[in-house]
Amino acid sequence: MKISKSLFKNLSRCDNFASLYDMYTFRNMHHIYRIYNEEKDINKRIEDLSLGIFEEQTEKALEIFSNMFDEETGEDLTEVTNAQLEAMMPYFSRLEIMAAKTIEKLFPGKLTFGESIKEQKKFSFVEGEHEYYCYLDIYNECDDGKIRIFEVKATTSGKFLKLGEKNAELDAAKKANPLLNISKSELYDSIFIKNNNGIYYLKEEFDNELAYIVNEINTNPDYVIPKEFKKYIDNRAKLFKRYSSDGTGKYVYDIAIERFIVENSLKINKEISNKDIEYYLVVLNADYELAETINTDTLEYPKDLKGNELIVCFNLDKITEEYQSIIEEEKKYICECIERKTIDKCCISEHCENKKTTECKFKKVCFDKVLKDGSILENTVKSFESADKKEKYSLFELIREGYHSILDVPEYLITKPKQILQYNCLKNNVEYIDKELVSLTMNEINYPLYHLDFESFNCPIPRYIGEHPYSQSVFQFSLHIEKNKGFCDKEKDHFEFLAKDHEDHRRELCEKMIEYIDLSNGGSVLVYNAAFEKSRLAELAIIFPDLAPALLKIRNAVFDLMDVVKGKKDLNFKLLPNELSVKEKNRRCELFNYYNNGLHGSFSIKKVLPLFTNLTYSTLTVKNGTEAILTYALLPTLTVDEYNRLYLALRKYCQQDTWAMVEVLWGLQNKIKNS
Repeated sequence: MKISKSLFKNLSRCDNFASLYDMYTFRNMHHIYRIYNEEKDINKRIEDLSLGIFEEQTEKALEIFSNMFDEETGEDLTEVTNAQLEAMMPYFSRLEIMAAKTIEKLFPGKLTFGESIKEQKKFSFVEGEHEYYCYLDIYNECDDGKIRIFEVKATTSGKFLKLGEKNAELDAAKKANPLLNISKSELYDSIFIKNNNGIYYLKEEFDNELAYIVNEINTNPDYVIPKEFKKYIDNRAKLFKRYSSDGTGKYVYDIAIERFIVENSLKINKEISNKDIEYYLVVLNADYELAETINTDTLEYPKDLKGNELIVCFNLDKITEEYQSIIEEEKKYICECIERKTIDKCCISEHCENKKTTECKFKKVCFDKVLKDGSILENTVKSFESADKKEKYSLFELIREGYHSILDVPEYLITKPKQILQYNCLKNNVEYIDKELVSLTMNEINYPLYHLDFESFNCPIPRYIGEHPYSQSVFQFSLHIEKNKGFCDKEKDHFEFLAKDHEDHRRELCEKMIEYIDLSNGGSVLVYNAAFEKSRLAELAIIFPDLAPALLKIRNAVFDLMDVVKGKKDLNFKLLPNELSVKEKNRRCELFNYYNNGLHGSFSIKKVLPLFTNLTYSTLTVKNGTEAILTYALLPTLTVDEYNRLYLALRKYCQQDTWAMVEVLWGLQNKIKNS
């Protein structure tokens, strides 16, 4: 079997991937002969496929195939197009070329790289029945005999700089003053530090005491970590957590596999094995801020005002070396899974990467019984424990034991307030509403009311002055003005701005927004999920200092409609009557303000909207934020007719977002009034 680096990562996910991949690849000529069946009867749990599998599929095999391929058309259901990824692809393609140009400045020698794998350096080795291989993004061979391998990733240094203790003083100052422009490297005391050439290394490579402690941890299982070094060690350990939420581990794991293949290739094939090899991760610099207008098609960005390069390198020699024994064990595990040719019982866990861009190709197969109304995945609290805390289970542990619905979970494990609320709503098919809190929260809203929504393009490469990699560059806003409670016309009271092309229209957008939002006589700016709009307003205030007072005035008037629906603990506590006991206040603050089974555990505006109105996005050309990003990305490439049609579609979509807020607010007001 030919196992690429990418396939290696997938095969090592779980017990079943190798067998599912076999069925996917060979279809009715697959080699799998046993499939676990989740029937209660133990005698029916394993279906033997060894007899006649090619002539007559068993029910379980057919069920698996039905989640891989459309029965009528044969369409591959495992291939899911990511519209946002598609929108960013032109920038990702340029990134590798830009990275190569940066590396040429840092290191002498010959570079091998290219957008096509045919242009890239390949390493491979054969062991047993399998060939392992990888193509390298950038391969650098020097005259001094040293080899440097660079893996380019379209992420930022911010993930790695955050591996460290946050500077509490700077953090507090930033919260107090949104105009403070503090970089990631200033805000965190990271486990990585830069050398004189601007390359990041682990601190232990410059600190003998740290190096000694790391060595002791790796060689002495009884070693007790000194308290003052524990945070460093804890953050360092995240680099070995492949599925960690901070996202650093997956990049290290990727390079570790690369190192495993490269070094085994050199060893087995006896090629240039005497040469030193260094391993680098190449990413965008989170601290970089574009300081001048440039042609965004350029492949060379100037240094910013603080001397930062757009692209930076992290040396991962030490970490990837420690990783090699882990990768070796995973290789053995993969071989066992391939040889076993059995689909075992459910092994759903974090390795499925549900709802991530890297989610497992066969998620639909394994999650078939879980992704239904009332799914245990809808539970907003992800762990379950008995009242005496003697029994505690993670969400994935219960799924693996066959608990697919919230109602499947034994009641004695439903002990947390939000869990109890969701469980009772589903069991009794009722909705929950704290009328007092919903009413008190809505009373915090002042009229005139400005329903505001932004659309932004988080381009990997900064396009305009003041932007960083992945800045959420606002290109559109929609505004519905409700001058008096209950009085707002969808068309007449709607105001908007949409950039007509990819030139910098941010100032024009800000000026229009300031013109429309008149807070001279008070009022509230209503948004849904305020963190996004407040962050964008602060960023725009930094970029346009002369507009900052007006932009910050809008920011200070922002009120989050989600706080009315979902509730916000500190706000609710403040609003509840003082005559209530602290215990009673806390009890109610632990719940949602409103819950309906139709939310399915999510409080997104598109889940909330159908509960209060017949308004729908399904008839729109642009149906969601991801499609809006893709449409905006395509604007410069469209014909005149396509442009006119899709430009209008973008306007209609964003208008729908703010009108949706109007409808939800009115729906909540009517619910309180009529109940």
